[in-house]
Amino acid sequence: MKQSTRNRSILLAVGAFLLSNLKWLWGLLKFSKFGGTLLSMAISLGFYAVYFGWKFAVALIYLIFVHEMGHLVAAKMKGIRTSPAIFIPFVGAFISMKEMPRDARTEAFMAYGGPFAGLLSFLPAVVLYWLTGDPFWGMMIFLGALLNLFNLMPVSPFDGGRIVSVLSSKVWLIGLVLMGVFLFVTPSPMMFLIFLLGLFTWWTRVREGYAKRILAYEKEKLLELIAELQRWANSWSMAERRAQLFAELQHLQDAREAKRFYLPFLQDDQRFERDRKQLDLQFAERKWDLLQQWERSPTLYEDGDPNRPLPSPLLTAESEKARKRLQEVEEQLHRLHTYYESSAATKWKVLAAYLALALVLSLFLLYGNGIMEQHQQLLRNR
Repeated sequence: MKQSTRNRSILLAVGAFLLSNLKWLWGLLKFSKFGGTLLSMAISLGFYAVYFGWKFAVALIYLIFVHEMGHLVAAKMKGIRTSPAIFIPFVGAFISMKEMPRDARTEAFMAYGGPFAGLLSFLPAVVLYWLTGDPFWGMMIFLGALLNLFNLMPVSPFDGGRIVSVLSSKVWLIGLVLMGVFLFVTPSPMMFLIFLLGLFTWWTRVREGYAKRILAYEKEKLLELIAELQRWANSWSMAERRAQLFAELQHLQDAREAKRFYLPFLQDDQRFERDRKQLDLQFAERKWDLLQQWERSPTLYEDGDPNRPLPSPLLTAESEKARKRLQEVEEQLHRLHTYYESSAATKWKVLAAYLALALVLSLFLLYGNGIMEQHQQLLRNR
């Protein structure tokens, strides 16, 4: 208790000194490319030191840092831009991607880089234990193996979940069941949050078929809108079309359905019919509002010649907006159709690499645990 109180006092004193006398350091960290990494690392180090001691805190930060650097190196090898690593006390650290990977294989490669680098991070501790016999190095072996093996759990967003997605995202369900059992035996707020996130990711993947139907229909509506705007630009009279659009809008508004719940998969057709009508109404309202704006806009002519009208800036901007959204929809559809496609050879390689890494980490976990059991009394005194 005295040691813990002393650690807290030292930490508070150091923090107060830094805040009052080293404002320049804050500015340097704030505007440095890796300022967020260094600052969050220092904060996490302080928290861990208060509760576990400085030696353990440094070892833990080192293991987490190398793990995250493995992700960064793998991302760089694949040409994926990422943010610097950010540490969160008692959670770990994370990096965010500034662009999505091309496919699941690329994502798996980036995910694999973390635990693989994590394995390399504690190998020096094995040599140091052989040379010194200090049980601290055994604890570091155990901790490093545990952290990285835990990260290989086949549940997204863990690294393991992103790796096995190349095999089949159905494996996520197995991982979720195992995690659910673990939560039942050992409840944990953080694990429960990860479980919910993994459940959401799995459900999103399962419902991709329905998402494809909606996106495909939106693509049709966008193509219709672009063609409609082209006809407007080449039309001399809009009276008939105006009446048609108004009647269509009125019909869709009258047929609007009240919101209700549909059972996934069992009532997808009924839900799609409702969502299709909603999209129809959105595009009808969009065309009607645009038509009213266009009719109130003055017509521009080249060199003032009434026989040479210029394209409407309003219609041009709306067409460009629709084409941009169309491109996004097509990219999403392509991604949904091809993201998880992999050859049988690739799947076997990923499976072998995943199982091999899990096996090696498991063996080191047992080895480190054996060292700690041999020196239980000495580790307690520390």
